[in-house]
Amino acid sequence: MFILLSGFCVPLGHRTLKRGAQVFAAGALVTVVTLVFMPEDRVVFGVLTFLGSAMLLTGVLEPLLKKIPPAAAGGFGGAVCTDLSSGRALARLRRAAPCVAGCMVRELLYSVFRLSAFDFYSTDYFALLPWLFLFWAGYFLHGVVGRARMEPLRRSVCPALGWMGRHSLLLYLLHQPVIYGVLSAAAVLFA
Repeated sequence: MFILLSGFCVPLGHRTLKRGAQVFAAGALVTVVTLVFMPEDRVVFGVLTFLGSAMLLTGVLEPLLKKIPPAAAGGFGGAVCTDLSSGRALARLRRAAPCVAGCMVRELLYSVFRLSAFDFYSTDYFALLPWLFLFWAGYFLHGVVGRARMEPLRRSVCPALGWMGRHSLLLYLLHQPVIYGVLSAAAVLFA
């Protein structure tokens, strides 16, 4: 639902490329922090990296995406997701990209596109495929719902919730360290 709603919200805002770059950078920060301080719990291509990548791709491809009827996009996305989840796409890529000179390129393709090698590990991992199609399903769902039906949601019902929505990336980045700190302090105090 998180990915679907993220795609749904893209048309609500402006500057998709800028927001995508910010979210991608936050994902890269999470990767660096976990690699340095928690290598056993590293996050490689986690949800923030995925969402930033999906926003960047959507921003670049938006002129083309706006020309696709939402129903056609849903059918195509379903067919691609079925092919990916069955493993047929992975088998084709492994046959097409044997490990000769392109081992690192193949590893990158595997990790980014849900085609990870057997020794790949991440505690939070969302590959572009098939999740990009769920993100775009949300994007197209917004077109089906229509801007007029969304108008009541534009009014602020609760200022605190509005503030949280405008600062959701910061809150998302802070929630785990804060919870970890509180639980660590409680463990020391009550041990």
